[in-house]
Amino acid sequence: MNDFDISFSPAIYNRRENDYIKSIQIDHILVAPSGIFLIETKNWSVKSLQDLNLRSPVQQIKRTNFVLFKLLNKEISNSHLSLGKHHWGDKKISIKNLIVLTNTRPKEEFQYVKIVTLNELLSYINYFKPVFSNYETKRIAEFLLEINNQKTIET
Repeated sequence: MNDFDISFSPAIYNRRENDYIKSIQIDHILVAPSGIFLIETKNWSVKSLQDLNLRSPVQQIKRTNFVLFKLLNKEISNSHLSLGKHHWGDKKISIKNLIVLTNTRPKEEFQYVKIVTLNELLSYINYFKPVFSNYETKRIAEFLLEINNQKTIET
């Protein structure tokens, strides 16, 4: 999915960050058997990477992850999104945060966010083993498409 963009009424509260989230936008969401990949793409120069006035894509993707995790788990607990059961308990919703930079990337690594270049993207995604069946992958994708089409979600 490209340009995933939704708003919330009322805002979703993230207690850990003391943040009221009224909307989220993510460049791309890939739903695959190996998990859900939130992908923010940037075509930034070295100068842009050092510019303190630019909004942090790390913070942006972490906010989106929080909201999607909350929405997906609410659907699972309400049994609207049924994932296969295991006798040990409910399956984990695996959401991976990726920032893909087309030019250069910072040397630093960030907690909960993987930064890769465009050339590294496919091998990074292929690294992960499947955790969802094809049916579960399809159900998750359908749910995300449905909420993206709504544009505003009553929370």
